[in-house]
Amino acid sequence: MRLIVQCHFCFHLSFLFIMRTANAQNETNMYDYKVYQKQHQQLSCQVIDSVFFQTVLHQLLAIDTTQFTQNLDVYHRDLVQAFSSNWLYSKNENDLLQAAYHGLRIKNPISSDYWNLASHFVRLKDCEQGMVYLDRYLKETSANQLMPPMDIWMLINECKQAGTDDYKVYRESQLKLSCTPQDSSAIITKLMQLQLLDTTQFTKNMDTYYQDLGWAFYRSFPLYKDSILLQKSISAYLKQKELSSNDLWNIAFIYYRMNECDKVADYLERYLRVTPSKIKRNNKEQIARMKKGCA
Repeated sequence: MRLIVQCHFCFHLSFLFIMRTANAQNETNMYDYKVYQKQHQQLSCQVIDSVFFQTVLHQLLAIDTTQFTQNLDVYHRDLVQAFSSNWLYSKNENDLLQAAYHGLRIKNPISSDYWNLASHFVRLKDCEQGMVYLDRYLKETSANQLMPPMDIWMLINECKQAGTDDYKVYRESQLKLSCTPQDSSAIITKLMQLQLLDTTQFTKNMDTYYQDLGWAFYRSFPLYKDSILLQKSISAYLKQKELSSNDLWNIAFIYYRMNECDKVADYLERYLRVTPSKIKRNNKEQIARMKKGCA
């Protein structure tokens, strides 16, 4: 009996909500959605809970749009935002599908519409469509109004990641850090990209990823002079399943910079055991300097 009463009560509330929405539309006595929009609750960029997103979404869906003859594109933009905002909590693919659907119903798209379509299609794993709309976004947006380069990279990268389970294959399309001097912005960008990378899909050559990450942390150290970066560099190198001669050398040298001489001696010894004589001769002076510095 209680269940029946509760359901009847829910139906009654839903009916009142729909009637209130309909009355609100009639009270405006206008055919312009923008006018209606200004009088009602809207989504913003503020941090808001999921209940608010759902409430606004339900209100938008309850609107009788047949009375509006102006600015329906704005209505569809509101729905795009409401569905995509709701997806942040629900992680329901249907919310993304609905966001993309209403984005496609916008008759006169603007730059941000193309960006939203690109984002939604990429998240839906439709990279072909996603890149089409990203290309239109890039072509139709002035340089000073473009999204931050890292956001654009993340969108493109999501598709590149989806194309392979081999980190080495993926790596070929990415910025690389060399041993030669490079612009500080390139080093910072590379470190951020490596840290933001979703590595869960890679099943091959992950040792190469940890080498890249270790090297990026080390190359960032001179920019910030923070020893934590050296510690993170070593931590990344040590996550490899098998350390190469070059890895052992880098770890020994980083420990040398941290003045941890016991570790320097340990990794130098391991390096010398596995390294061909010719390469050891090339590093002879540095090896002697490191041993002397730790004497």
